[in-house]
Amino acid sequence: MKKIFIATLLLILPLLSGCVGLKEVYEKLVEFFKKPIQYKWVVKVDREESFKWLDMINADLAKVSSYPFFIKDGTKYLHIYIEVNFSNPLGIKGLSQGKLNLTIVTPIKNVSKSYCTTAKSKTYNDFIYFANPEEGEWELVIKLIGYGKYKIFVEAYERI
Repeated sequence: MKKIFIATLLLILPLLSGCVGLKEVYEKLVEFFKKPIQYKWVVKVDREESFKWLDMINADLAKVSSYPFFIKDGTKYLHIYIEVNFSNPLGIKGLSQGKLNLTIVTPIKNVSKSYCTTAKSKTYNDFIYFANPEEGEWELVIKLIGYGKYKIFVEAYERI
């Protein structure tokens, strides 16, 4: 009942003053009664896997995994977090070497990242952020050479 009274006042008072037209009043009323758009975080991918001996010995047999997911229209944000830990299974320094190739296939373009542990940390962490991601089918493709484990977490801030 209060909303109807307020809406009536909003409609009548500006019209009486002559400063505002009916169209502007109508737009204000629509805005006043319009339900605000709500969003929530939706997990798209949450995986933790390991890569083993064959992946380390033979680059042709490297671990290749693919994680497809769909982004809805009106999604505000997309976060992709990846963590890779290259292990040293036998205590031999040379065996803790590894390589990572990550490709993010979007509806518009592909984004690639590479990492090699030579003279670097044995842990790779990355946070990839997309504002207003394109609607459609997305895919993460990860190729790992070495020995260890990885975790991928993808979440989107979608319209409810």
